[in-house]
Amino acid sequence: MIKLKNKAFKVLSVICLFFLNFLSAQSNYYDLDLDHLQDEVVLEKNLVTVHFGNKKTNSFELPEITALNNVSLGYTNPSEISIHYGGGRGLYGAVNLLYKKDWYIKNVNFYNPCQECEDQNFKILTKNINLPLKNIDPEALEIDSKGFKSLTFFDHQGIIKPYKDLKKLYEDLLSYPLLSERFNETGLLDFKKKFSLSQKNVDSYNNIAFALLNNGNYTGAIDLLKEIISKSPNRTVAYLNLADSYWNIGEKENGKEYYRKYISLMLTQKKDRSKVPGYVYTRVK
Repeated sequence: MIKLKNKAFKVLSVICLFFLNFLSAQSNYYDLDLDHLQDEVVLEKNLVTVHFGNKKTNSFELPEITALNNVSLGYTNPSEISIHYGGGRGLYGAVNLLYKKDWYIKNVNFYNPCQECEDQNFKILTKNINLPLKNIDPEALEIDSKGFKSLTFFDHQGIIKPYKDLKKLYEDLLSYPLLSERFNETGLLDFKKKFSLSQKNVDSYNNIAFALLNNGNYTGAIDLLKEIISKSPNRTVAYLNLADSYWNIGEKENGKEYYRKYISLMLTQKKDRSKVPGYVYTRVK
């Protein structure tokens, strides 16, 4: 059974559940256990109850998404149901549940409209979880209008293990700042062990370092950028990012050193000096 504990939004959760009490029960029929018998799935008061054709019955509470309160059932694939969530300001999301002799949370998708974005249905998060409901810490799926409130769902396997490529990790680091905050010494060790730096992935490494810098994890950015420079000493942008990182943690002399190296490389490599940020010249004075 899942019952999410969201202390910061207790009042809102109570209001949401009170509202759901007025909704009539939704009932759909699927063949979830593939026994060629119809299974009735009933959604009522935030509780899903499944009456299998073979008379077996079980129930579980839905994950509560505090920003979303209108819930409906959907059917995606054999053995799988979707719970659709809707809310104010165009927010919407879905939790996909899979039945394989037990109930699993397959993934979570959560969207927030962004009027300034090219894709106005801005995806705040998509997380492939694939864990049995009974094995999930109730607080692991706390979600608010900005995405997951906590990252405890990473703890059982570490931050890096779920990622198969650097591109996806970079995208998540950019869009989900809390992930950058958890990119600590252990996370860095796991990262470098799984994705060894090479000439082929140096661009991706630099992107990861930039995402950490952009989200305020300057220590993590410095660690990766120093490795990048040792591997590719002529990589100009790495010196700028490294200088920015040092400057932001108050080590301004180190920052000045790398700003000067950055300017020097721009000159020796005959790159467009107009692309040097104005603040760089101010800081090296």
